[in-house]
Order: sequence, then C-alpha cells, then structure tokens
Amino acid sequence: MPNEPSSPSFFIDIDGVLYGGGVPTEKGPQVLEYLRERNFKFLLVTNTSRMTRTQIARKLLNLGYQVQEEEIFPTSTAAAKYLRKRFKKADCFVIGDNSLRDVLEEHGHRTFVEEEPADAIVIGQSKWADFRQIDIARRLVVNGAEVVALHRDLTWPDGDVTRIALGPIVAAMESVIDGPVTVIGKPEKKFFTAALQHAKFQREHTIMIGDSVQSDIRGAIDSGLKSLLVRTGNGTNECIPTDCGGELATIADLPDWCEKNLPKP
Repeated sequence: MPNEPSSPSFFIDIDGVLYGGGVPTEKGPQVLEYLRERNFKFLLVTNTSRMTRTQIARKLLNLGYQVQEEEIFPTSTAAAKYLRKRFKKADCFVIGDNSLRDVLEEHGHRTFVEEEPADAIVIGQSKWADFRQIDIARRLVVNGAEVVALHRDLTWPDGDVTRIALGPIVAAMESVIDGPVTVIGKPEKKFFTAALQHAKFQREHTIMIGDSVQSDIRGAIDSGLKSLLVRTGNGTNECIPTDCGGELATIADLPDWCEKNLPKP
C-alpha cells in the first residue's frame, strides 16, 4: 500500500504578516484557526529580539490570536540554543534590550552590559544602540570573544515608522574587527534548520510565509523550503523572486490559496 502524502506545514513570520503597528491583520486570527481545522501544522518564526516567547504569545493573544508558546520560535531562542551548544554556559556581553538578556539567562547563560571578560557578544534589537557598546565589544573580541548577531536586517516596520534594525549595528561591528560575525536569524540556513528541528517539520513539505524577500523568501528558498510572499509589512513593493511559490495580498488570503492548491482529499 503506497504511503500517504505528507501534509504541508507552515513557517509564518509575525511582524508585518500577522500584525502591523500593533493592529492585527484583518482575519488574521481566523487564518490560524483555519490551519488548525485542516490539521496543517504551523510555527511562528520571527527575527524579533525585543520580546521573549512569553511576551510575543501575550501580545498575539491580546490581538485575538490563539497560540501556544511552543508554536513561536524567535531568533533569540535560536541564539540561546546556539550558545548552549557552543559554550554550554556562556558569559555574554549584550547589546540589546532586557528581554534578550532574559532569554539568554533562561537557557543558563550569564549576561552583562558593562566591560568584563566574555565568551560572546550578543547583538539584538535595541532602540538606541550606541558606539560605547561597540567600543567595548571590539576590545572583548580582541580578547577572544565571538560576536553573535541575532540577524542583520536593515530595517523593521514600527507602525507608520520604518526604523533601522541590526544591519547597521552589525556593519559597524564588522568595520572594527578582523574576524567574522556569527549571524543566527533569517535568512541564515542555520535558523531554518533549527526551526525545523524544533517543530519536527519535514524540510521538503514546509512553506515559509513572510513579507521580506531577503529574510523570509530568499532565506527559505536557499534552505530548501517552499515560500509565499505576503504583500504587507516590508513586502508591499518588493519584487517577487521567480523561484518563489506565489504571493498573497495579506495572510487573510491563505485559506483560499490552500483550498486551491491543497484541496481536501
């Protein structure tokens, strides 16, 4: 008897896809309920480092989304797991918000923001990073610390305002050190691999849905995943790659896409 085909699973970006500017995407909560009704597994994957999984889950709940913490995989969690594998318990100089320090400490690492010997410099999103931090980090690198950046996105949407993200901070760091920066989040293949392992999804049956061509779509394609570009958030004016699986005006169109492309048996 032939094996039944595997059901698809979904990676779904959060900011710019499920909400924007603190407002949920229209019909967004119903989309996740539709996926549950179809028994389609999903994992919410995000480059944000300014909220823990608990904080993300609480925010989504307040916006009408019914999600469990286990269904959320932020890059801060991926970074903490990377450091765990690399150092077991790392001493971390952190450039980022307190939520990033909370995640690292939950995984057994020690964090600090003043100059002292470190195994790693961990760079997460900070509303106002400054050159004093980069000055300290450079000296720590000279003494052997590894630079770990949660991602290198250039910008992020904050309602009607577009703010700089980690990319410029990582570039400033790279300009004053000789060695490489370890980048953890999307579009890095290691992030998608870690998310697949976390969710126990099969690579060839997983579809990434996101609003960033570079971080979400190109990262997914390069990692052997299928992809769908959503035309909200960062994806409003981006050109769709030829090897992308398609586009949606908003996440609200996903059920119609599934009915057409993934019909019920």
